[in-house]
Amino acid sequence: MWLSGGLFVVGLIVFLSAFVLRGTSGLHSPISNLPAQHIKQPVRAAPDPKAYTVARKFLETAVLRKNLDQAYPIVNRDIKGGLTKRQWETGNIPVIGYPAENADDAGFEVVSSYTTQIMLIVDLVARPGSSVRPHLPFWLGLVRAGGKLKGRWLVDYFQADYSPPLPCGNC
Repeated sequence: MWLSGGLFVVGLIVFLSAFVLRGTSGLHSPISNLPAQHIKQPVRAAPDPKAYTVARKFLETAVLRKNLDQAYPIVNRDIKGGLTKRQWETGNIPVIGYPAENADDAGFEVVSSYTTQIMLIVDLVARPGSSVRPHLPFWLGLVRAGGKLKGRWLVDYFQADYSPPLPCGNC
């Protein structure tokens, strides 16, 4: 049994050496002959007040499902999910709806801020009598259109910062 297993491993090594690695310099051969692509590191910057304005408008429109025609131009195509403006205005949109009573004055916490992107956390509080979690923080990301330094701000990300509690066996 051990002998046949050892013979198989030796045969596999010989096969790989003879056929798979033939014509190469072995396992250390380069995967590509092209030069490596280097990604430019984003440049840190103070938060742009215009980004806050767009974030607030997003909360007051898309999240509250009000005046959706005003929300459509301030979200990027990833958030739009391929919807046309007409489809977007039906309210069946890929944005988490939340009946926030503080959408017009909730504070933003800056997680990161760069010249072309910003990530915020906003703590929303539900209207009394709503059948949703009464207090829920959300991640809200914005990017500049086209990645340009002077591009307009667009909402790029919106997700609740919530994980359901794990069941406890014998607590």
